[in-house]
Amino acid sequence: MKWTEISFPFIFVWIIQILFVDLLSIGTVRPDFPLILILYLSVKHGRFTGVLSGFIFGLLIDLSGSAMFFGLSSLTYTTSGYIFGNLKGVYNKVSPILFTTSWVLVVFFHFFIFCLVQYQELWVINNSLFWSKWFGTSIYTLSFLILFQFLFPLNKKSNVKS
Repeated sequence: MKWTEISFPFIFVWIIQILFVDLLSIGTVRPDFPLILILYLSVKHGRFTGVLSGFIFGLLIDLSGSAMFFGLSSLTYTTSGYIFGNLKGVYNKVSPILFTTSWVLVVFFHFFIFCLVQYQELWVINNSLFWSKWFGTSIYTLSFLILFQFLFPLNKKSNVKS
């Protein structure tokens, strides 16, 4: 693995997240492009790359001033990178539906932890608004992820016979 293979998409996605995510936001619901890149890097290169890229992305997002709680992005991206990294090489061993369901559930889990801290007052005051923020953020990012799946599939079934 070359360092340019990770660094150029990393810088590109970080710039897109900082500059253009406000244009795509619907109220307080915004897409999370670093999570999409962490998913791709983790499934392709494994847990270590997922954890490292998740931590660095989270730190950059926290330091760029777009996060209200310092360390929350690092925590959620690192955790998601680790779990996504467990999916490396699994595509050929399980059904595509199980593989897809796995990473979709991790995306929902990522946003649940994020929204639980970010919108903790809504959890107490207006529970249904909390669930709508969580679901909206998850679905918005998943819609971009599904679009990327058509252009750049996460994994292709190999033709290797055993």
